[in-house]
Amino acid sequence: MEKGDEPSFSLIYNSHVDDLYSYGISLGFQKETCKDAIQDIFYKLYISRNNLSHIKNITAYIFKSFKYRLIDLSRKNIREETLDVITESFTVNVTVLDNIIDSEKAKILKEKVSSLLDGLTANQREVVYLKYMIGLEHKEIADILNIREESARKLLYRTMEKLRQQVSQEDFPEGLSILFLLFLSQRFL
Repeated sequence: MEKGDEPSFSLIYNSHVDDLYSYGISLGFQKETCKDAIQDIFYKLYISRNNLSHIKNITAYIFKSFKYRLIDLSRKNIREETLDVITESFTVNVTVLDNIIDSEKAKILKEKVSSLLDGLTANQREVVYLKYMIGLEHKEIADILNIREESARKLLYRTMEKLRQQVSQEDFPEGLSILFLLFLSQRFL
């Protein structure tokens, strides 16, 4: 978006809109609130596109703007949603595995993975989602969460260690355990 032209803007919009929507839903916001926030941030981005040369990482900038816009919208609609519920309700729906194994095994693994993710704090689930579902770098995650890059790395590392310990302690059938660990190593490293 360095040039501020419409093709660049369209490319940025198309490459981020689905991930932003999923992120907003995972944060616990309503569908319409997510759609409104996406529209708002891209409108502001479009009208100020010629003055954005200071932005070094457009992805982190967009995700951070989106998260703050969601919070602003939720404050306006405080009767419908409360911030306490939103910050504690970050969830990650595991859908990637449906195509890897048959539906019965996928269902079992989804339940197990959901159980593992439920054992994480909201921040831990969010960092896992941003890193492994969206594919953001540590620097981008740090920007979005308003923490230092080293803190983002440590949070992710500790979260992964916790997940690995839980996998070894849970009643994971051996095949599913191996598949889950492969999934973790592919998606998390």
